[in-house]
Amino acid sequence: MDTGDDGDGGPSSQSTASTRRRRRRRQRLPRTVVNPDENFYFYWLFVLTVCVLYNLWTLIVRQSFPELQSGATVLWFTCDGFSDAVFLLDVAVQFRTGYLEQGLMVYDSKKLAGHYVRSRAFLMDLCALLPLDFLQFYLGMQPILRFPRFLKVYRVYDYYYMVESRTVYPNLWRVVNLVHILLILAHWFGCFYYLLSEAQGFIGVWGYPYNEPGYQELTRKYLGSLYWSTLTLTTIGDLPTPGTNVE
Repeated sequence: MDTGDDGDGGPSSQSTASTRRRRRRRQRLPRTVVNPDENFYFYWLFVLTVCVLYNLWTLIVRQSFPELQSGATVLWFTCDGFSDAVFLLDVAVQFRTGYLEQGLMVYDSKKLAGHYVRSRAFLMDLCALLPLDFLQFYLGMQPILRFPRFLKVYRVYDYYYMVESRTVYPNLWRVVNLVHILLILAHWFGCFYYLLSEAQGFIGVWGYPYNEPGYQELTRKYLGSLYWSTLTLTTIGDLPTPGTNVE
């Protein structure tokens, strides 16, 4: 009598099915390894991008206008601490992020760690977490001391390209990104303009007109500086001629 694997559900077919299940278990991705093509990594990059942009937008304006910093000190410190915690967690995430090697995704823990440690991203992440904030105990309130956090901007580019590959409106996404870059440039140049005017004592016609009535308010100072930087970047409008070499 033949008791082999001719019929369905026989011993041989059952052993073959169990073998296939075991192979699937061995090939299954470990839960602690992050697949860069899955949604978790996409959402994580979004949170990380928000924290990077928070530092890019707020540090310079808090440095330029101290009343903005002193008016909500607890809020700023809370947001700073949260962004630092996210940056620290990102180091752990990158230690467990898979990568392609000869067309195959690598999930081995030692290879993942070695690949990240030998990369330029690891050095940039370490420098970004330098605790220069503690110098404020000796120098006073200086939010710009958190400038090493700007090194995390390379992760924003990762998120940008990931969104571009997923969205059905890539051209719209590129336009939004370009507008954001122009706005942040105007924001930074406006703050630099006010800092330079303050360093020179608000003298001359080129600097910010701080001594004129109504120009001492925080809103007016920021909008006036932003207006100057917008005119300068777009080369429109009739601006006063600089009167000193620094200007």
